[in-house]
Amino acid sequence: MIPALIIPVINRFDLLTKCLASIDHRVRELLIIDNSDEGGAVDALHKAMESNAILYETVNSWVINPRRNLGVAASWNLGMRQFPSEKWWCIANADTEFAAGDLARLCAEMTNPGERWVGMAGDWRVFGLARPVIDKVGWFDENLHPIYCEDADYERRCTLAGVPWYFIEGSSAHVGSVSWKSDEQGGRNNARTYPENVAYYVRKWGAAPRSGEHFTTPFNAGGSLADWRLDIDRLRHLEWR
Repeated sequence: MIPALIIPVINRFDLLTKCLASIDHRVRELLIIDNSDEGGAVDALHKAMESNAILYETVNSWVINPRRNLGVAASWNLGMRQFPSEKWWCIANADTEFAAGDLARLCAEMTNPGERWVGMAGDWRVFGLARPVIDKVGWFDENLHPIYCEDADYERRCTLAGVPWYFIEGSSAHVGSVSWKSDEQGGRNNARTYPENVAYYVRKWGAAPRSGEHFTTPFNAGGSLADWRLDIDRLRHLEWR
């Protein structure tokens, strides 16, 4: 059984419905973080329940509606903090449609002991993260807001800490980038914030994501791999309009 499945969403609730309807492995705690101002996650959950009996076996289903778009990293962190006693968490993009058996395969991988961060099909569309990884490398950096570079930053930190991160085979479909491709305003927002996140990443690791980073501590400051301080002014500046 998956101890906790966490799914942030900001738009395209039709895809969230498909994601939920495709769950084919038992889940103890299901948390949806609805970052939109539409409040469509509850309806999506109810629609998915009409066609997916497994959702009725979920012990608890939750929907959280933050006051503002938390962004990807903060949503992942919030989701994990809701279930601090679990040995691992499963996190999925809302535009993912699970293939038969993929969640069971990920669950089996995550029941192995030790630190690990495990994605699927070559990316982080759905992944498992073992709790000891948080103890070793910290939480996802919420200054990478609202989306992009947070996964590359975590890859870098895991690599430096000797934490295994890898991908298993799977056929789950991933639409990708619907948060900004769904409308023109989203495209304009992303065109503004993506370069800012890359620039932050360069300051932190000495090069652009996955392109020869050479700093061995954040910002080459000699501290812990978990070091980052939330910059409220930065969040205000990067907030999508």
